[in-house]
Amino acid sequence: MWGLLVAFLVLVWSSPALPQVMPGGHGNAVAVGDDTGGGHAIDSDKPAPEAGAEQASGGECAGVPGGIAGYYACRARQMAFGSVERAIVTFVALLALSTLLLWIYTRRVANAAKVAAEHLPAVERAYVFGGPTDLFLLHDQATVRLAMQNYGKTPAVIRAWSVEFVAQEPRGAKPGYDKSKKTVTNEILEPFKLFSPATVFRSEIPAPFFIVGYIAYEDVFRQPHTTRFCVGVARDGKAAYAGHAEWNVFD
Repeated sequence: MWGLLVAFLVLVWSSPALPQVMPGGHGNAVAVGDDTGGGHAIDSDKPAPEAGAEQASGGECAGVPGGIAGYYACRARQMAFGSVERAIVTFVALLALSTLLLWIYTRRVANAAKVAAEHLPAVERAYVFGGPTDLFLLHDQATVRLAMQNYGKTPAVIRAWSVEFVAQEPRGAKPGYDKSKKTVTNEILEPFKLFSPATVFRSEIPAPFFIVGYIAYEDVFRQPHTTRFCVGVARDGKAAYAGHAEWNVFD
């Protein structure tokens, strides 16, 4: 923008602001009526000058073919390249405009690259889901195992999991777990692979009860994620998701 402003100012200053004064006594123009031909402005015996008529009609652009479009194209060419100074100003203006357009294009490309970089982890990361499986209920006592699967495109590193049994359905919006039930691990789960630890979890609470827990893992971008689950088990062994929505969220 500054380049365009400078080019405009140079273009204005390079044009003559006022016509030059005709040389004469005391810097004044030739007085009207100084003619010896009886005081007439134009002598009838002398032909009228054609320079003024030619300038009024457009000068050398008057005879350019192409009609009005050709005439204005000629005038634009004269304005832009009519002199060395005007040609330099035109070049500087075009250079400034090209620089501005290049800056705009570069900024758009950079923004597009930034959006793509931010979108890539969401597309390529791991997504691990899981919960209790192999429920076995005998005399109101139950055992379950934990199963999980990676539905993402890249491996996941399982850092920890937790499975516990509670008698009351969780209603709070902030999940809380018994730290003694946490199992720390470093298991790599490949894409679309199913993994089930060998541990069998036993309930000390007779049915009905609720199974709560989570799976903590990292993706290949070293970002941590957590998948939570809350399942209610009825007296007849039927299981269904239960609890507050925050106990069944994932990120």
